[in-house]
Amino acid sequence: MVADALNVERADPDSVAVDVPADLPALPASRHYRRARQDRGAETRQKLLLAALDAFGRYGYEGAATRDIAKRAEANLAAIVYHFGSKDALHRAVAEYVVGQMAARTGDSIDRAAQALEGTVDRPTARRLLQDIIDANINSMLGEAESELWGRFIMREQMEPSSAFDVVYDFMSHGQRATTHLIAILLGLDPRSDEATHRAFAISGQFVIFRVAEPMLLRRLGRDALTSHDHAEIRRIVTENIDMLVGEKLTRDD
Repeated sequence: MVADALNVERADPDSVAVDVPADLPALPASRHYRRARQDRGAETRQKLLLAALDAFGRYGYEGAATRDIAKRAEANLAAIVYHFGSKDALHRAVAEYVVGQMAARTGDSIDRAAQALEGTVDRPTARRLLQDIIDANINSMLGEAESELWGRFIMREQMEPSSAFDVVYDFMSHGQRATTHLIAILLGLDPRSDEATHRAFAISGQFVIFRVAEPMLLRRLGRDALTSHDHAEIRRIVTENIDMLVGEKLTRDD
């Protein structure tokens, strides 16, 4: 009986059962009905993704309950099976969603750097390309309300790697390779060396800390949220720090 009920939910997890006479001929669904049903399904899927993003980030894979995720999304439990297949698949879908959102905001700067690095890059150009990546990350982390959820999910994967860690790693390592290579050019290092990697992570920490430690920063500042002035100040300070760390002051082409 449970399996039969689940099969009904899988057919349409948002539907409400009604009694229909057996001899009543089936009517073809209108185009508007089919479109509305598709829209409702897409909306439910997105709500499940965002609810799962918050739950997995807060409680980890093991601690997040699918029943709670469904409740947060105002969906029934079987909707998770219908849209994703399993809790593990939902977790991976969340990782792909986070990576997709971040790539949409930072991917262009990383791709430009990677393309430039296929040739010869001088120090001033390396510094500008590095700054483009840093600015894109700062804008993404500080300018998006949802980025708090992305950051928490990624931090959880860093502390407790799961089957979804590869999704996060593949995306972040692409950016890290470009960053490491640019820093190696600026510091005269072999981009494959451990030192270049360590320095790249240390420099990334210059801006990542403002996402990770934002609650502490806000309490110290006595504010509920960072202002546009705070964002500008953070960019200025990070830029000046990196100028000193890599020994090349940022210059612009324009």
